Amino acid sequence: MLSTPVSPIKKSVGTGTFVHKDGFPYLLTAAHVARETNANTTIVMHNGKGGALEIKFSTVNPTLTWKYHPKADMAVCRMDISSCSALFEKHFAPYDIFDVSEDEISRDDELTVVGFPSGLGSSGKFSPLTFRSFAASSFITLSRADTGTPSDFFCLEQPSMGGYSGGPVLDLGYRVMGALTTTSGKGTKIKGLIHGTMSDITGGKLALVTPAYYLNDILW
Repeated sequence: MLSTPVSPIKKSVGTGTFVHKDGFPYLLTAAHVARETNANTTIVMHNGKGGALEIKFSTVNPTLTWKYHPKADMAVCRMDISSCSALFEKHFAPYDIFDVSEDEISRDDELTVVGFPSGLGSSGKFSPLTFRSFAASSFITLSRADTGTPSDFFCLEQPSMGGYSGGPVLDLGYRVMGALTTTSGKGTKIKGLIHGTMSDITGGKLALVTPAYYLNDILW
């Protein structure tokens, strides 16, 4: 979790993913989460013993520098973990776990969202929250909630909530076949990052997901 104080009693929170590519460690999240970060931002992660560990964001990114995607709600920073590498052991996802193809999202594959809604699960016993859903669309172009500019998304049948932003949307390899749930044999893949929730005056809500293929443009 990325946590940034905005007042003595309020924090801005979002979710990030540690990524390892070509020998370099990165932190990936939504651009609107990254823009909230500053010298007071902390990274909250598992301490390896069931609890939460807080590390100043400036410790692993001294210049507070992000690389923003020019179109999508996605940002990445290269981390310097030389002073605390032991703390990050086994925390990084390999780049090849991301599905960066532009293949249509199957509506039969159950997807799992991981994150920290309202900061829950980030103190005391460390436990990110999850919810499961199915894709409600393939890739569609909509206006971003943060900038109003067009970007590609896919929708989930269930809404998200604050704090999940930037969190990974994973296909854990399960597929619904009629009344049965089976393994698809594909293994775990990250399909995208949570952007936010779209709603209308009827009360209907859908989560919007930034597709993982945008990662190709900012991480190579």
